[in-house]
Formats: sequence, structure tokens, C-alpha cells
Amino acid sequence: MSFADFFPESAGNIDINRFSPESLAFLDYKQELELKNNALKALLAEGRIKAPLLPVVPSPMPRNYRTTGKRRVSYANGKLFFHMGKSHGKAPVAKSVLEAPAHQEIYDFCHRKFSLPRHKAAATALNYIIIRGSYTEHAVIFNVKRLNGDIVRSLRSVAEEAVENIPALRSGFAYLDESSSDYYLEAERPEKGVAFKKLCGPEFLALKINGKKLLYPATVFSQINESILPVFLQELEKYLAPENTTALIDLYCGYGLWSLALSDKVASVWGAELSGDAIRAAKSNAAFHCKDKEFHYETLSITGDVLKGKLPPQKGKKERILLDPPRKGCMPGVLETVISRRPGKILHMFCGADEIVPALQIYLANGCNIEKLIPFDFFPGSMNVEMLAVISKK
Repeated sequence: MSFADFFPESAGNIDINRFSPESLAFLDYKQELELKNNALKALLAEGRIKAPLLPVVPSPMPRNYRTTGKRRVSYANGKLFFHMGKSHGKAPVAKSVLEAPAHQEIYDFCHRKFSLPRHKAAATALNYIIIRGSYTEHAVIFNVKRLNGDIVRSLRSVAEEAVENIPALRSGFAYLDESSSDYYLEAERPEKGVAFKKLCGPEFLALKINGKKLLYPATVFSQINESILPVFLQELEKYLAPENTTALIDLYCGYGLWSLALSDKVASVWGAELSGDAIRAAKSNAAFHCKDKEFHYETLSITGDVLKGKLPPQKGKKERILLDPPRKGCMPGVLETVISRRPGKILHMFCGADEIVPALQIYLANGCNIEKLIPFDFFPGSMNVEMLAVISKK
């Protein structure tokens, strides 16, 4: 059973559309948290996981919190629609109660412009309109199925007008996805054509955390709920218990968000991530913020075999390991390799609730102790949570 399967049972007579991207957004937030707590208890009981489970840590902003949003683009009866689901509704531009308020202004502006006859070629090439950034600065990304000189000029014109008229919008980009895939920033980029092109504005997005300003490209993943990051970081530091002699291994490190936020507390960092763009950003951020420390980031396909050959030797430092894999979880062998190092602490972040039970079963089968499970409501309004598992080797 998936995590979403446990909601109808705990919801009673409340009608929940599990296929909606904002399935719980209509609920009172206290009621939503109660449902999530009950669903997590049922999930762990079904998987026979016995471990201390804390209540879900609420999001400071339960609505209007999302810094990343998207709208699928389609035509019907000659009309242009920006919608959130598989099919469009009656409204030309779908509204969200979870995204940052400036998103709607950007979508509405782009819809008006792309509805004009002079931009029709670009409009019919659109797969998605994507918005990324922070609560104060945004970038718009036009995901298109084809790209040529005329379409680029049209996209640039709309992006520049939007930046000029919307104060919170800073940049515009074009992304080519010739396959028109469901994944709106395709994991495997097309071999031919221009994969990513800046149209206007600054090249990098920014996130401020723990007094540090971290820069990253628009193509790189960043946490979508900025409001809960300080709360999460406080708990992360508490359970990681880093010291000035700690060697931190940061797997799936992205652009260095967590390890750089904790850089003042550790002696060294070794980070790995599949995305080359993210690693280049991590190295640049570390060079700026951690000039006098040993910080090493490497582009790697994170598998058990790769880690065995690449992880640095233990040099007597107190080792901590942080894992923040994507929603689909870790590749086979990764957790066993991590456990074999016998670190002082393993902190495993679960972005997809369905991966919690299988991973915890691996830890238990390999002689680990699950000290605590702390769920955080990174995704209010949806049937998902972020879980922090605190693991130690017996």
C-alpha cells in the first residue's frame, strides 16, 4: 500500500480526491495534520516498523508556501489553457492555494501574452510554464517541445515584458523537451537541440539560509517550502550533533544546501550528487563561504558499488552521514554501504513517504537502531510529508 492509501480510512466521511495535486488543501490545517499523523501510524504499523514516531512538525506557512510551481499548457476549441492536472477545467489559468501569491500574477500575464496571434507559434510549442525561486524573487521557465529562431524571439519578448511589469520576477529561461514528457524538467535531456537557454535576467536563483546566500541554476532542484527550512535545519543540527571534528558525508547533496548551512559546525564535508550543474554550484558556494575548510563535492551516480570505491577513507574523525535522496529513494546497495562505515549517526531524509518502510527494513536487517522518526510537513495540502529518520549502528 502507498502512503496515500491510508488517508481514506483515517478521513472517515471526508471526500478526498487523491489524484488532485492539492488533495488536502480544502481542509482546515489542524484536520490535515491529524490525518497525516494517523496515516503515518498506519503506514508504519502495516510495515511492522516499531520506532519512536513524533507528531508531524507543522509548516509555518500551510498555504501559499510553494516556491516552485507549474502549469501544463494545452489548447481546446482554439483556446489556450494553463492547467495543473491531466485535463483542463473551465478556467483559462488554474489557480493554486499552495503556491506563492506572485505565481498567479506571472501565469496570468504569460497567458494574456501567449494568447495574442503574434505569439501563437511559441504558445503551441509550450509544454509547461514553470516558476522557481524564493518568496521574493522568481524565474519563469518556458518548457517547449520545439525551438527555433522565431520561437526564441517570441519567448524572449514575453519574458522581458513579464520581468519589466512584475517586480518579483527576475529571470526568464527556455527549456527544450522534444519528447513532451510528463516530467516538466526532463531528467534525461534531449541529445539534440538547445537543452536550456537564458532569455533575460540573472542566470542564478538564490536561497538564504543560516546567514548564507547560496546560488544555484534554475535547472537544479531546491526545496519548495522555504518557510519550514529554518525549523528543519534546527532539528537536523540537533540530531546530527556535529562538532568541529566531525567529517560530514552529504549524499544527494544538490547545490550544498544542508552541508553548507552546517559548515560552521563541522571540520570537513564530502558531498556527492548526480547533477553536474548542482555540483558546480555546490563547489562555487563552498569556495565563497568555506574558504578555510575541507569541502569536496563530486558528480557521481550514487550506487552501492560506486560509493565503495569513492567514499573517502575514515581518518579518525567523528563521521556523520546525511542522505537526502529524490522521491524514488536510494539505489540498491547504497544503504548497506553507508551502514558498513559504522558512522556515529545516519540521518536519512525521505521526500517520498512510500520509501520509508522499505528503507527502514534494510536498516533494521543490518543491525541498526531507529532512534527517532520526525515527520515534517514540507508539503501541506498534499498527501505527502518529509520524514527525518535518526539511525545509529548497534
